[in-house]
Amino acid sequence: MAIEVMLVDDHSIVRQGIKSLISQDQGIKVVAEASDGKEALDLVKTKQPDVIVMDITLPVLNGIDASIAIKKRDKNVKILILSMHENRVFIEKALDCGIKGYLLKESAADEIIKAIKEVYAGRYYLSSKISSLVIQDYVENKKSKAKLSPKTTLTSRERSVLQLVAEGLSNKEIAKKLNLALKTVLVHRNNIMRKLNTHNQAQLIRFALKEGIISL
Repeated sequence: MAIEVMLVDDHSIVRQGIKSLISQDQGIKVVAEASDGKEALDLVKTKQPDVIVMDITLPVLNGIDASIAIKKRDKNVKILILSMHENRVFIEKALDCGIKGYLLKESAADEIIKAIKEVYAGRYYLSSKISSLVIQDYVENKKSKAKLSPKTTLTSRERSVLQLVAEGLSNKEIAKKLNLALKTVLVHRNNIMRKLNTHNQAQLIRFALKEGIISL
């Protein structure tokens, strides 16, 4: 039985390239594609893929927050991050939310099939270019530090609003994008600023960059 995969990337040419690589193995097939995190979250309900190949930098809902939401719905689904970012913060955040694989796009041609199979089997997979010390440091030291990021105090909806604010959308645009009342968006925005002790949009953007919610 083939491993069923969903591809999530906002660039159709990237999805087509990955799909072409995957098609070389008869044991893996692409059953769904999404161009942003929210679309991926919606598709998971109906397509129920075994493995999700997810970019981090996505519109509407970034790959990390989309993965968190997906794992809450189905803890058994396997997620493999496929990103251009060779960034330790991103890697640690991915591991924090239960993602077992992190593959660099530049390595995809050589490693994507193996990465999908390893993650499907429940094992960790990091791109060969990323030092194995990263995962060792995470497993041995990350949890023992017990540091609580302010981001963890935000609700899933607040994180979604924060991403869109940091991407430069107006309150009205955010309300339309998330199907919320304008008043509700304003309440979420005020709660975010209070929880993060920020006072303007520039501070929100800096926080979002630091936490990997958005990237330059």
